[in-house]
Amino acid sequence: MEPRTRALPRSDLEAIFGVLVTVHGHLLADELPPDLVRRLVDRLTDRGPLPEGASVGQLNALLADLCQRMHWAMAEDRGDYPEPMPRRTVYHLDVPDEAVDACVAALTALGGEVSLQPAEDGTHPNRRRIAAAFPDLPPDPSHHARVAQLSLLATRCGGHFSGFGA
Repeated sequence: MEPRTRALPRSDLEAIFGVLVTVHGHLLADELPPDLVRRLVDRLTDRGPLPEGASVGQLNALLADLCQRMHWAMAEDRGDYPEPMPRRTVYHLDVPDEAVDACVAALTALGGEVSLQPAEDGTHPNRRRIAAAFPDLPPDPSHHARVAQLSLLATRCGGHFSGFGA
């Protein structure tokens, strides 16, 4: 016998989505109590998709995936079921044109997957945005260390660290 699926009312889906987004946002901002974070990791390791020894960053990535899937479940035009997001973070540095090669070389030496992008707003024609992907996941300590490392690198190259994303 095939198991039956049940659909939740839209209002329940929206409420669950709201809770999930809120928890995800506070976790990303490192604003949740450590004991709550540990309980979430334990719960999703023991009875869920996280591997044994999962980090807080892995929990955060899972919550991002679940947010995408809840959004998919609530959409009228669903399309394909969302795959897990890549388990990496893309960091952005804005540097002067003359420092791009040296900055790219330094990022590559650190193990980053590097790509060049146009300057964000086009108001600085002699600057380039460099994107570098690393396996660090926010809010893990390795992510915070990477932000500090890349901030220093950007400053040494005459530019600035401009943020991160998936």
